[in-house]
Amino acid sequence: MKKIVAIVLLAAAAAVPASAEGILDIYGGSMNFLPTSTLNNTDNCSGGGCTPVAGLQWAELTGVHQKASATGGFRIGGLTKAEHFSYGAAFNMQAYGVKEQESYYVGAPATSSRSNPGGTVVQPGGDFILGIPLRFLRLYGGAGLNIPIMFYNYQTYDKSTNTTGTGVGSSATLGYDFFFGGRFLLTEHFNLFLEDRFSGIFMPIAAKDSVLAANGTVNNSTLVINSLNSNAIVGGIGFAW
Repeated sequence: MKKIVAIVLLAAAAAVPASAEGILDIYGGSMNFLPTSTLNNTDNCSGGGCTPVAGLQWAELTGVHQKASATGGFRIGGLTKAEHFSYGAAFNMQAYGVKEQESYYVGAPATSSRSNPGGTVVQPGGDFILGIPLRFLRLYGGAGLNIPIMFYNYQTYDKSTNTTGTGVGSSATLGYDFFFGGRFLLTEHFNLFLEDRFSGIFMPIAAKDSVLAANGTVNNSTLVINSLNSNAIVGGIGFAW
C-alpha cells in the first residue's frame, strides 16, 4: 500500500505542468450521512439448515441512518493561474467509516436485532478545481468522480449456529463529489483552508453481516446500501510550490 501511495504522489507531482502551481493538501474533519434505504438478503440458519427468511428475501428498509464519522485524506495536483481565476485538477484520497446508526428487528416475533454492519471506506478519485484568487484569500470550488471501496469484517455461522470464523470482505462502487472552500495564505507556500464537501454514489454498495437471535437461530445476511449521500466539513493545511 505504501508503494502504491508513493507512486501516485510521484506521478501526480510529475503531471503538474511547468507553468502550473503544484498543490498538496492534508485535511480532516467530520462527515454526516443523509437517511438511506437498504436491501437485505437474509438466510435463517438453525439445526435443520439455512433457508431464506420468509418475507425478508431482499426486503427493503427505508429511513436507515448511518453513524456520523471522522474523515480525512490528502489531495495533490496543480493549478494554472489566469488573469482573474485559476483552474486545475488533483488526485484526492479520502477515508471514512460507514456504520448503521439504528439497530432494527428482523423476523416475527421480533426476537433478534442487527449489529452495526458496515466498514471503512477508502475513496480515491480525481477532482477538477476552479478558483478565484484574492489578495490573502483563495476562494475555490470543484467536482469530481471517485471509487468508494468499503472494507469490512463479518461473522458467519453454519446451519447448526456454530461460528465458522470471521471473514474480511470488500465492495466497491462509482461515486461523485463536489465541494467549495476558502484558503487563507500564511506565506507564499503555506496556507490554511476550510472546505465543505458533498458526496454520493451512483450504484449501491454491499456488506455482509450476521445476526444471532435470542432463540438461538442465526440470520446470515447481505446488506445492500442504496445511497451514501454525505456532507463533510473539513479543514487542513496546504502547501504550494
